[in-house]
Amino acid sequence: MNNLELNKIYCESNLETMAKMPNGFVDYVLTSPPYNIGYNQMNGDDTKKYKEYEDKLDDYFINQKNLINELLRVTKNHIFYNIQMLGNNKVDFLNLLGHFKDNIKDIIIWQKNMIPHIEEGVISSSFEFIIIFSNQQPDKKKFYDGNFRGNFGNVIKTLNIHNNPFAKEHKAIMPLDIPRMFMQKFGKENDLWYDPYMGTGTTAVGAIEEKRNWIGSEISQEYVDLTNKRLKPYLTQTTLF
Repeated sequence: MNNLELNKIYCESNLETMAKMPNGFVDYVLTSPPYNIGYNQMNGDDTKKYKEYEDKLDDYFINQKNLINELLRVTKNHIFYNIQMLGNNKVDFLNLLGHFKDNIKDIIIWQKNMIPHIEEGVISSSFEFIIIFSNQQPDKKKFYDGNFRGNFGNVIKTLNIHNNPFAKEHKAIMPLDIPRMFMQKFGKENDLWYDPYMGTGTTAVGAIEEKRNWIGSEISQEYVDLTNKRLKPYLTQTTLF
């Protein structure tokens, strides 16, 4: 069943990639799925946040439910699922929390700099959720693979600052310190991390810097090419550390 190479991004849907994975194939997942917000109306035009993907699905709940079910199948430990609750995904997001309530081990609030909302009477957003779905005693608060004791809280703070050279090409990116933080706090060297929405490769860069293995899925060939370009300096070094 498993014919996947490690440390490679696959240009295909995440369900296609996971279909090649046996149960418990990866140690951890870190991902930020599309939020179902449609066009980037903040720009006053129809600029899309994602290439080759329409971020407005009528079946968003079913889409993400199928994704999470497969992630739970292929993951040994935890899934770090970053999402923001917005007007177009609120009901589906809350339904996902209810549907997977027995698989949620904890929830982290990611506090960011506030983005003022252009519409009167709408509360501006200054945080996102990182839902931790788990196969390791999700009914317990304790993380037995955690590399922390009293120094890791459930509110993390970071500005929208990053060193991704392709931020202009991808409108929804994650700062590098997020994957590096989770890799430092959970598991060990050579663990395998999977990102089903790899985008421009931030999870892969974090894995390389933290001496982890990784696999990614990404349906956009443009983003795959950008990721491989971004990773080339890391992979061509004779000594990474």
